[in-house]
Amino acid sequence: MLRGLVRALWFLFPLGVGFALGCGDDGASPKDGGQDAPLDGAATCQAQGATGQFIRRANNPRLLPGQAFTDGKLDLSIADPDVHWDASTTTWQLYYATAHATTFADANQVQLIRHATSADRITWTVADAPALTAAADPTAWDHLDTETPTLVFSPPPPPDRRYLMLYAGANRAFPQPGYSFADYAIGAAFSADGVTFTRVPAAESPHGQDGLVLTGADIYSGAVGAIVSDPDVVLVDGVYHLFFSSFACSGASCATVDEYGIAHATSTDGIHWTPIPTESPIRSLLRASANLATGGGQPSVIYDATHCKWEMWLTNDLAGDHAAQPVAFNNMAGVWHADSTDGTSWHINYVFARDLVWSQTEAGEHLGLRTGADVGDNGNGRLMAFVGFDDQNVPTDFTLPSTTGVVPGVMGLSIATRDLP
Repeated sequence: MLRGLVRALWFLFPLGVGFALGCGDDGASPKDGGQDAPLDGAATCQAQGATGQFIRRANNPRLLPGQAFTDGKLDLSIADPDVHWDASTTTWQLYYATAHATTFADANQVQLIRHATSADRITWTVADAPALTAAADPTAWDHLDTETPTLVFSPPPPPDRRYLMLYAGANRAFPQPGYSFADYAIGAAFSADGVTFTRVPAAESPHGQDGLVLTGADIYSGAVGAIVSDPDVVLVDGVYHLFFSSFACSGASCATVDEYGIAHATSTDGIHWTPIPTESPIRSLLRASANLATGGGQPSVIYDATHCKWEMWLTNDLAGDHAAQPVAFNNMAGVWHADSTDGTSWHINYVFARDLVWSQTEAGEHLGLRTGADVGDNGNGRLMAFVGFDDQNVPTDFTLPSTTGVVPGVMGLSIATRDLP
């Protein structure tokens, strides 16, 4: 039953050329991720006032794929949004994964991570140059998949590393029979301007490969098979905190799922990571405390320095939770919320309602929700970016897989806000 349950949730770690998974982070400005925030001195913490609920905003979806770029090709999808507020430019910054090709049916798709900006959260300007592209070398660990970006702003020195991006990548299917996801690991890249990124060189990588900084074996060293994905990074008091989806299995053909949930590691340079063993996966996020395979995935984390409070948004669906959605591709029923005072022990109640729940009547998500959402903070309130499956404004020849085949459809970026107009 456990094996069947986890494999029913395979969408949390999908394998599919041209598409991506998960979620990203926030943390690219002092107001959005807790950069260098004090962790000691309770007297500096302000009491948390009343907070509202997340409300979908008008004009969803705010961004659609299908636009042409100067290379004559199109972006085919939107996935894995990472949104945060840049106080220096008073703009929202968005990173997301997409597939890039000549046409939707083109088999020669390349995965990219895009960068877009918006001053009003309605109109988004997408940069022509990718922020990061899947490695061109067929032998590279991230040649097949380069996705799920998460960004944090880290002041110099050195100036060419002011922005750190963590991302998930893979170059093969998970090497055990019966599983339908890729053999994911986590990479790192740096940027001077937050626009274009360069992978950490192999000479600095703990695994001796460009970009590669964390693997499933680093977290679950005794497992027959293990993967890590969906990174989300926050910088607090000079320490990088990385939260990510994790999976480990054992036995013949890796038939026994031992761990499945959100894990936690820390670093002082964004390259060399130290796992926290008691948080692989995080016990307080489990649906069932005695079952280490019930921890969910796709974390999005904020540290609120004003209130000395951590917040996390995640997915953790049971089999059948999204069965009513017409599109069947990496779905989620909605987004759960958890909070913490120390980033280690979390409070979540899976009996209460999610912060966001799929609604077939909402614009931009008539056909379903794609797994993963990301939350940003501008100091006044929260902005949630999420991806819906829709049957409106579908570019020519764009389709999505359904329970009965394929249907015309498109992935679009939508917005909900909490305590923001």
